[in-house]
Amino acid sequence: MHKLVTSENGLEILEIINTEATAKIALQGAHLFEYARHGQPEMLWLSPTARFEPGRAIRGGVPVCWPWFGSDPDIPDWPQHGFARAVLWRLESVEEAEESATVVTLKLDDTMLEQHERRWFPYLFELTMRITIGEQLELALTTKNLGEEPFEITEALHTYFSLGNIAAASIVGLEGVTYADALDGFAKKSSGAPIGITRETDRVYLDTEDTVILLDERLGRTVIVGKSGSSSTVVWNPWIDKAARMEDFADDGYNTMVCIETANALSNTVTVAPGEAHTITQSVK
Repeated sequence: MHKLVTSENGLEILEIINTEATAKIALQGAHLFEYARHGQPEMLWLSPTARFEPGRAIRGGVPVCWPWFGSDPDIPDWPQHGFARAVLWRLESVEEAEESATVVTLKLDDTMLEQHERRWFPYLFELTMRITIGEQLELALTTKNLGEEPFEITEALHTYFSLGNIAAASIVGLEGVTYADALDGFAKKSSGAPIGITRETDRVYLDTEDTVILLDERLGRTVIVGKSGSSSTVVWNPWIDKAARMEDFADDGYNTMVCIETANALSNTVTVAPGEAHTITQSVK
């Protein structure tokens, strides 16, 4: 079952319930912000102060970072993490062929952008987000080049995972992988033991296609994050000071979340040739 509702601030939201799970997706940004299997805690973290407003990214869930990840310090007026997460997408289809799974397809192309938005990425493109809600969560973001010249992108499925408590959580699967530390001038470093978060953390793990496992002792939950078409994995937690500085992030929110992002970032850029397509996928179970 699914239905389209409108929030009090005018955002269209698709609500889904099937025999396995429930979910909510904002058409703005093709933004999945709730997903829970029946009888289990919410998988995604959503800030209690998130703003559901037109033209503003939602803090939490799975923002779509595209066509660039991060920001360009030489062009400060460009939106952080690109424009795709804050513009309206078209709901293409909702397929409920089986009661246990619902497949939602949303699209965005260059003709749907405002003039000032097109200057940020002056190419002909079609972007497709396919979200499968079922016993596991699957997201697939496909970039198609409709023009006559190649273009480069960086991107991420910026997933916020909900935790019982950050002190009782760890991340396995990135041991020995080189990462760029955004808090230390993107200096290249390497992880040893499983990752525990004890301070502000902002790392881009490079040249890795490995599955990552999130261990949450407080909730007694193991989350397996698989991916394809992705050569970077980002791990982020703002910790105390930065959480307090962000108006749409609860001051104590850092205690109950961590971002594990399926990405192509920094040196892991993707070139899409004319007429070709690139897909990045993420599975969560």
